[in-house]
Amino acid sequence: MDNSLPYPSSPNDVPDNLTKASANFKKHAWLAMAGLMFFLVLYFALMAGFGFITYKGAMATYAGEADLWQILITVSALLLTIFMIKSLFAVRKSGSPRGVEVSSNDEPALFEFLHTLADEVGAPRPHRVFITAEVNAAVFYDLSLINLIFPSKKNLIIGLGLVNILNLGELKAVLAHEFGHFAQGSMIVGRWVYIAQQIISHMVATRDWLDSVVRFISRIDLRIAWIGWLLALILWSIRSLIDTLFSVVIMAERALSREMEFNADLVAVSVTGSDALINALHKLQSADHAWQTAMNVAESEARAGKVIDDLFSAQKVTIGEMRRILDDKSYGNIPAKPEGCDIDKHRIFTQETARPPQMWATHPANRDREDNAKATYIAADIDERNAWDVFNNPSELRQRISKSFYRVSKESELENISPVEAVTKSFNKPAYSPEYRGTYLNRSVVRNFSSVEEMLSSGELSENVADSIANLYPQSLAADLEAARNLDIERNTLEALGRGELKPSGGVIRHRGEELKKSDIPDAVKLIAEERKVIATKLKNHDASCRRAHLQLAEQMGQGWHEYLVSLIQLLHCSEHLWARLEDEQALFINTWSVINADGKIGYFEKRRMIKVCQNLHAIVNEISASALELQLPQPVAEALGIADWARQCPKFELREVNKKNWGEWCQVASERISDLVYALSIICDAALDELICTEVMLRKCLTDNTTPEAAPAPGASPSKYPLLIPGNENVLQRKLDLWNRFQLAHGFFPTLLRLLISMSIVGGTIFGGMMVI
Repeated sequence: MDNSLPYPSSPNDVPDNLTKASANFKKHAWLAMAGLMFFLVLYFALMAGFGFITYKGAMATYAGEADLWQILITVSALLLTIFMIKSLFAVRKSGSPRGVEVSSNDEPALFEFLHTLADEVGAPRPHRVFITAEVNAAVFYDLSLINLIFPSKKNLIIGLGLVNILNLGELKAVLAHEFGHFAQGSMIVGRWVYIAQQIISHMVATRDWLDSVVRFISRIDLRIAWIGWLLALILWSIRSLIDTLFSVVIMAERALSREMEFNADLVAVSVTGSDALINALHKLQSADHAWQTAMNVAESEARAGKVIDDLFSAQKVTIGEMRRILDDKSYGNIPAKPEGCDIDKHRIFTQETARPPQMWATHPANRDREDNAKATYIAADIDERNAWDVFNNPSELRQRISKSFYRVSKESELENISPVEAVTKSFNKPAYSPEYRGTYLNRSVVRNFSSVEEMLSSGELSENVADSIANLYPQSLAADLEAARNLDIERNTLEALGRGELKPSGGVIRHRGEELKKSDIPDAVKLIAEERKVIATKLKNHDASCRRAHLQLAEQMGQGWHEYLVSLIQLLHCSEHLWARLEDEQALFINTWSVINADGKIGYFEKRRMIKVCQNLHAIVNEISASALELQLPQPVAEALGIADWARQCPKFELREVNKKNWGEWCQVASERISDLVYALSIICDAALDELICTEVMLRKCLTDNTTPEAAPAPGASPSKYPLLIPGNENVLQRKLDLWNRFQLAHGFFPTLLRLLISMSIVGGTIFGGMMVI
């Protein structure tokens, strides 16, 4: 190997059996294989049945013995036979990811790195390599059932958002994991099941020329159209039957999938040691959040006419800013091993923080992966060189990928802004000072109160102003905030698992070190909600105490600061509730549209439902818009936003009443205007909070310096009544489809069973009837 190649060395003394398939893996592999064989036998039997009917009918027609009915049966069977055969040769195109493809000429060091790694782990070399912006690395490929015998060429995606936060040793571990899925001969069963799953899904979902023929027949004269209707019903039945039967195979594959992930991790361990992959997993959690934040900053800057030419620098700066705001030096860094702890016993993931990062959301929990990677501990130094070393011109590549974030037509109109300046400006807010422990980071301090009056009657206050102000933000507050964030993630994850939106790794739900049945989820969620309520009450009292302490200080200072501070609290309370209520109604609007359009068709009753939601939305948004128009912004807030006349610049909703004739056009226009109002309210919230915190900081400084502040600006004003949204009172979104759509899409046990019985009856009746007639 070329010594100039930036390729980390591999550990010595790796056990020969480290990556061998375990007994558990083999058991699940056999179950998955049995399910796949069962499915294939049924599939070919069904195809043979239609083929036999076609053959017998063709012979009878050739001999002149077939009547019109027999000819129709033969033609129908022929079309269905073609449908079954063509699905065997259908190719599911993976498509090209959003990014750029690179070759060995473009990136010679990268390709030598990848080829060396693939050869070392015994995996096929990647056929094509794509560079994207995401925090991700993945293998993808085109699929057909032919690939059950002949493997498809593998394409590799490398996300620069991932490269940006890893060192060279960690990058090798992550890519080795991806190659590990194809490195072991024992992985072939999982590959077979995966290929079959993708092709069957493609067959069920895809509509092609055969469907067009059936639709054409269905539109002919009624005397002929019924044949098309019958064929369409049979096609639906075959697709439904195949889809439902294959779900049995998928159930077996889920347990196998978990074992495959563990095995791929061990492949990474065999070439990088037990720590590199686990360290990468730990970094990915902060990288996900930092990348999304960088995207939000870039979007905000683009709206202001500026472009960030290197989004990956923005991601790195964001991690540093989060570390500063949370006053947590370990954020985005690997926790140090405690003194006296054996290296093989050291764990960086606890059960509570072991959720997978976004790129591996369907994988086993991180703690389980860490235990698996360290069960046989392989010691190895982690290559600390920069992961960017494998690229020929990292700076040019970063800018090229960053450029793809912006619309080409707009790029020439945008002015460059440095990543550091953009991110720092976004985080350069008084509310993001480390002294606040993250109190104002992505959370509201006013929405838990139904009114400002409730806030000012809550919390704790000392008779002495200095005592009230002292220690408002103790170190223990950071722990409470982190606990609240973790509980929210736990609850959201469990609820998504309960609804079926997330699939547990291996089909097993693991929570806090225990396995849960799906029926146990409501009790677990209830327990989390009780824990969260305790912390929420504590944080709510803290929020009230902060506002009351500063109002007490403002009253002592005089000069109109008490009235001004109250007006800022009222502005923040009003704008945040209006913003939250508007976003909630917008979410219901989008949710309803998604539900009624789930099967690609909107029926009469679904249309009526959508119109009713639109009518309610129209009334509520008009009320929110009217309340927003009543806001009188204090001069500092207006100046910070560049607003000269809020009454004139406030986005207006002003739409005519929705009805069954204009509802489609109404939805499009309403969506745009609601988004404008959401944005306007969001920037008022930000500006109001900034001014509130700045004012409180100034008053505390006056107290410390024993000085008297200048006269306060004229207070603003907020409407006396406005729509509210207390957390927990949001609209209940429809997470489950209605019965008809669940029947069509086989969501849930009983709809799936009903669809299976009906489709079996139709398909079985079709074959039986065909045999009898022929």
